[in-house]
Amino acid sequence: MTTIKVPRHLRDRLAARARHDQTTLAKALERALDETEEREFWEAVRTTNAGGAGDRLASVALGDGLADRGDDALGADGW
Repeated sequence: MTTIKVPRHLRDRLAARARHDQTTLAKALERALDETEEREFWEAVRTTNAGGAGDRLASVALGDGLADRGDDALGADGW
């Protein structure tokens, strides 16, 4: 275990969060880091997906022929 120095107001905020969640200071800090990392991950996913046609993978997916009306006819006879 290691001790870290943090400003008193930060320690108080963390302690209040830990009390609210009925957990330890360490778990409250770990949860805050986990949530931050997850938000950053999903923001990166959204940014990557917003690349649209300029993104090589998106270009392949957009050119998959799903708009081909002939495909709809294949299911019409029970295929």
